[in-house]
Amino acid sequence: MGNWPWVLVSVCVVTGQLRAGPIRPTAGFRITQSVELEPGVYRLPDPKDEGAIIVEGDGITLDFSGVTLDGAPQGAADDEFTGRGIVIHGRDVTIKNARVKGYKIAIHAQDSPGITLTGCDVSRNYRQRLKSTLDHEDLDDWLYGHENDNNEWLRYGAGIYLVNCPRATISNCRARNGQNGLCLVRSDEVHVVDNDMSFLSGWGLAMWRSSHCDVFNNKFDWCIRGYSHGVYSRGQDSTGILVYEQCHDNVFAFNSATHGGDGFFLYAGNETLQKTGAGGCNDNLVYRNDFSHAAANGIEATFSKGNRFIENILDECEHGVWAGYSIDSIISGNIIRHCRNGVSIEHGRNNRVMDNTIEDTETGVHLWWDNDEDLLASVFCKANDACPSTDNIVTKNRFSQVKTGVHLMDDTRNRVGDNFFEDAETPIRLKGRVDGLQLVLEPSLRGRVQSESPSEIIFQESFPSLPAAESITPRQRERLEARRGRQDAMLPDTALRGRRFIFVDDWGPYDFTGVRLFPSRIAGGSTAKLNLLGPAGSTFQTDKIAGDVTVDPQTGSLPARITLLAARDGLAEIGVDFLVGGQRLSARGVLLRSNWRVSLYSWSTDEDPRSGDESWKKIIAGRPLESVTTTAVDFVWGSRGPTPKVPADHFAVVATTKVNLPKGRWRFVTVSDDGVRLFVDGKPVLANWTWHGPTRDEAVIEVEAGEHEVRIEYFEIDGYAQLQFTIEPPDR
Repeated sequence: MGNWPWVLVSVCVVTGQLRAGPIRPTAGFRITQSVELEPGVYRLPDPKDEGAIIVEGDGITLDFSGVTLDGAPQGAADDEFTGRGIVIHGRDVTIKNARVKGYKIAIHAQDSPGITLTGCDVSRNYRQRLKSTLDHEDLDDWLYGHENDNNEWLRYGAGIYLVNCPRATISNCRARNGQNGLCLVRSDEVHVVDNDMSFLSGWGLAMWRSSHCDVFNNKFDWCIRGYSHGVYSRGQDSTGILVYEQCHDNVFAFNSATHGGDGFFLYAGNETLQKTGAGGCNDNLVYRNDFSHAAANGIEATFSKGNRFIENILDECEHGVWAGYSIDSIISGNIIRHCRNGVSIEHGRNNRVMDNTIEDTETGVHLWWDNDEDLLASVFCKANDACPSTDNIVTKNRFSQVKTGVHLMDDTRNRVGDNFFEDAETPIRLKGRVDGLQLVLEPSLRGRVQSESPSEIIFQESFPSLPAAESITPRQRERLEARRGRQDAMLPDTALRGRRFIFVDDWGPYDFTGVRLFPSRIAGGSTAKLNLLGPAGSTFQTDKIAGDVTVDPQTGSLPARITLLAARDGLAEIGVDFLVGGQRLSARGVLLRSNWRVSLYSWSTDEDPRSGDESWKKIIAGRPLESVTTTAVDFVWGSRGPTPKVPADHFAVVATTKVNLPKGRWRFVTVSDDGVRLFVDGKPVLANWTWHGPTRDEAVIEVEAGEHEVRIEYFEIDGYAQLQFTIEPPDR
């Protein structure tokens, strides 16, 4: 070639014509061989859901450097995004450096083995608008990923969605401010490495019937919804890594999936649980990941066999590890701190919990059987001898600052011993049948065993030799060494850590860029909470306050939680303006401060409020267990009783007040779990007198000016408990 520069001339078919040189893509653009694309921003809608750019052919390589595809109309909301950006049909296709936004699915490939996606940014694609607020959760926001054999997940959108794409490689890609990052469906032997798919309102990585994949050195942080710090913490099945339905022999290593609904969520699938009783998501290795600060569980892994959870970090979660109905699991070398429970396994068999550090928890390891009728009637439990809790081993763990170290309940033929206890109120707690327990415990601790079990406890000096258990197989070690990525995915020491730094608004988790105020519409009781968000180190000040309200704090650093407090009794229309740098953010609405009389009762199952008014009258006819006064009906009791005198389940509430209202139409709103009904001036206004999760009910009525009596009746059956009430103008 001498000294002549090498120039690649690319040729492709565009609307039936041959063209050479850089190509300006248009909507519906089809590429059948490698081409050069002209840099630029291209607004390419895909109303027919066929693909804004369609790649058809084998061995094609496309470098999208400098190219941005945008499928959204100007000003469209994220839940209005439709269509697909890049659609791939071909073997060994490589897409580099694409930036694709504003679609339901940014990059979609099907029946395309060996594809490579590298350096692509699929941020700001479809996400649902969330209905949950700072004050209450909305059940409509829960994700339901249990069915996807017909690609039901597509309704949730994704940055990258691959179907039947074995041996794909996804590397150095990025997804932010969408709902889901990467979805792998029926795609085996995929290598997912060095990606950053964080700050999503659903799943960072979601896998369905995908096996033998390696997922290394990725960031899946802040993949969460269903969270309001100090109010509710449910996660709504959001997670950093989702592994559903027959996913086997995958290796997940060196990833960070902190601040998620769950960190890692593995479920065998409906095929195992409801159809065959066999299979599951089995023989996966989860190694040296950080799953801390999860709203629910650091690791959840259920109805599966042979999984290994080795040397992970699981700080500040509800459960460090929840492994219900698991068999032959190894949970070893993990660090579990500041969780409510360390390792929790119901109906587990042949599991090993060993060499873990468990610190500052209520219960370190909890193994139990219970009479869960629905699950015990499942095909899975029928095929697995009614899923006893049996033959588990708990050994060589270090328990520090725990209320209960090991709690066994109706759990048989266990071996518990050679554990170290430091500052443990109760090292061992036994309840129900614990037949066949082999318990090795140093003599100084034996007198502190708490037993409510009829089974005989026999202390042993040592175990018979334990059967060998290989935490990591040789083949898994080979994969760890050969396929490890380059990115240090772990949060740096300077990063904000902790669930108090999870801020979720109506679009999802805040990513610590830009300035945001949530909510901007106020409909509270006597108080309301606002999240004023901005990059760490930014400051704010309150500029204007309208109405009888106090604002605390009025100045400070971001992020900040602002409390608005009604300054007088009655209904107050209020407004607050904040300044962050040169930007003004405003909140407007109403607060209601009133003198409520709240009476609390208990009831028995033969007095079920749903059976009729006579039962309800009987419940509230007697003397209440407790009566309190408050300025607002704003109760999120969770799983605990309202007061020490009132039980957590089967209680009832009657709350009454008088409110001065201007003449006009007003919206009366309740959020309840469970039954609620509302009366204004003795007339029924709304009723949801059922057993239900947190649910918003509302009614708009016309009132005359003056004082009106408001009465709320409520009952709780079991589980979560919540009751809230607000009034607002109907046009808000």
